[in-house]
Amino acid sequence: MDSNLLFYASKKEWSPYDEAAVLKMDYLKRAELARSINCEGLLVDLSLDQHPEVRKGVAANAATPLTTLKRLAEQDLCISVQEKAKETLNEQPLKS
Repeated sequence: MDSNLLFYASKKEWSPYDEAAVLKMDYLKRAELARSINCEGLLVDLSLDQHPEVRKGVAANAATPLTTLKRLAEQDLCISVQEKAKETLNEQPLKS
């Protein structure tokens, strides 16, 4: 992971500028960040990415909102994205 990706992967507070910068990145970089970022809004945006690699990264991220994970698990056109989202959902702690 290059220094630019490390900068975004470690961010806790996201500005609209930060989100726009990620969305403009190459899809392989977006996919790598999708696996590690914590910005729920950006994860939702990336879950709609045209590239299945990016959506699979979102599906693998435990910080992805549950509704987004469920949508990926049930409705994504790529079976590997669906499977990864189901796997991540199964790893989520039960909420009482």
